[in-house]
Amino acid sequence: MSSLIRNLPLSERAALLLALLLALAGCQRAPEAERQMQNYLERVARVLKQDWQTFEPDQLARYRFAARRERLIAIAPLRISLLDLIVDTGDCRVLQQRISERNTVLGKVAPWSHRLAYDGQLLRALDQCTALLKAQPEQQPLREQLKSIANSKRATLTATFWNALNASEEFEQYLRFASRPLPVSPAPLTDRAAIEALNQLAEIGASLPRHLPPERAQLDTLLQALQSSQRGGELITSLAQSIHGLQQATAMLQATDARLLCPMQAPSARSKILLNVFVRFYAGEIQPYLAQLQRLGQPWADAILTLRAVPGIPAATAAGLDRLVGDETALWQRYQSAVAAHTQAWQDLLGACQSQPGQSGWQLRAAN
Repeated sequence: MSSLIRNLPLSERAALLLALLLALAGCQRAPEAERQMQNYLERVARVLKQDWQTFEPDQLARYRFAARRERLIAIAPLRISLLDLIVDTGDCRVLQQRISERNTVLGKVAPWSHRLAYDGQLLRALDQCTALLKAQPEQQPLREQLKSIANSKRATLTATFWNALNASEEFEQYLRFASRPLPVSPAPLTDRAAIEALNQLAEIGASLPRHLPPERAQLDTLLQALQSSQRGGELITSLAQSIHGLQQATAMLQATDARLLCPMQAPSARSKILLNVFVRFYAGEIQPYLAQLQRLGQPWADAILTLRAVPGIPAATAAGLDRLVGDETALWQRYQSAVAAHTQAWQDLLGACQSQPGQSGWQLRAAN
C-alpha cells in the first residue's frame, strides 16, 4: 500500500492526504452537548413527524468583534518635551525617570495595557513634582506647565483604557466564540476568576480619571485571568447552539395539532411517547445543561453590561458587546426568550393532552 502511494504523482498524493485528513476530522466525536441536543431533536421530530434544521457553525460569525483597528481610539502624542522642562531642577527625579522610560525603544512600542499603567505612574510623578515646586516661587511657570500637561494626560486616560482592552489578545479571546460548547458536567461550571477580572477592569475604567490606573502587574494579572479562561468563548457557542436547538424544537411542538395528537383531549399512544421524550430527554438531559448555562451566563452577562457602561467606549466595541448582551436581539436575551418559548410550547401541548404534571395523563405515565 505504501509503495503504491509513493508511486503516485505528487499532486495525487497531496489530494489523497487531504482526503485522509478530512476523513479523520469527520470521525471526531461531536461534543456531548451537541449530541444531546441532536438526539432530543431527532426524538421530538420522530414522534411529531416534523422536520428540523441542524446548527450551522457560520451562524457564530454574527458575534465576532469588529477588526481591532476599528475599535482603537486615536490619541495625539504628548508633544512637549518634559525632559527639557525639568532639566534645571533636581527636585523631580522620579518624573525624570518616568520620562526616560517612556523615551526608550521598549517604551515607545509597549502594549496599550502597559501604556495605561505607565500613564498612571507618570501622573503620580507629575503631581509629586508639582507639589514640590509649590514652595519655589521662581519655578511657578514650570509648575503651571506641568499642571497643564497632567490635565491633558488625565483627559486621555479613558481612551487609553479602552485601547488597553481592545488591543489585547486576552480580551478578544475571552469574548470570541469557541470551536466547542461548554462541556456537559454534573458539577457546576464556574468562571469566577475571569468574570471577577472583567468586573475589576470595568471598575478601573469607570473610576478614571478620578482614580489613576493601577500598576502594570495588576493589569497583567487581570488580562491573564481572561486569557486563562475557556469558559467565555464556550459559553457564547453554547448559547448560540442552544438557541437554535430550542427554536427548532419549539417550532415542531407549535406546528403540531393537539387535536390529532390526542383526540378528545385524552392521552394517546403518541402523546405518551412524546411525554416520555419530555421526561427522559428534555427534563433529564437538556434542562440540566440549560441550568448550567443560566448559572454561568448570568454573572457573565452582568459583567458585560457593567463594562458596556464605562464611559468613552468606542462604537465598534459597544456594538460587539451589544450583540452579546443588550436588547432582545442580543445573544443572552435571545437565549432567555428561546427557553421561555420552549417551556410554553411544552406546557401548551402537554396541557392539551392532559399530560402536564398533576393531570391524569401524567399520572398514567407515572404508573407506567
